[in-house]
Amino acid sequence: MEKAGKMRCSCGKYFTEKEIDMDGIMTKAMVCPSCKRTTLTKEQAIGYAKLKEAHSQIDDERSIIRIGNSIGITLPEKLGLKPGKKVKIEAIDSKSLKVVFG
Repeated sequence: MEKAGKMRCSCGKYFTEKEIDMDGIMTKAMVCPSCKRTTLTKEQAIGYAKLKEAHSQIDDERSIIRIGNSIGITLPEKLGLKPGKKVKIEAIDSKSLKVVFG
């Protein structure tokens, strides 16, 4: 009898949830520890679809603009962000930043 809430792979092992790279997008998925087969639950598929849509709206080359004595970049309104929303900015290296929207 299968464990409640567990998915069994065709190889007989149980899938475990891991974060994987799918088409350049980091997302949660169910991965078999034995044969490495990967599948998505309904919730994971919905989350992946949202991430893919966000990537399609953001992944683009943008110009730096001047805002008073500062500089900035513009983001599309489709992301649902509003002026004044807090963000966390982290330096990855000398040419990369990570921006996390609260």
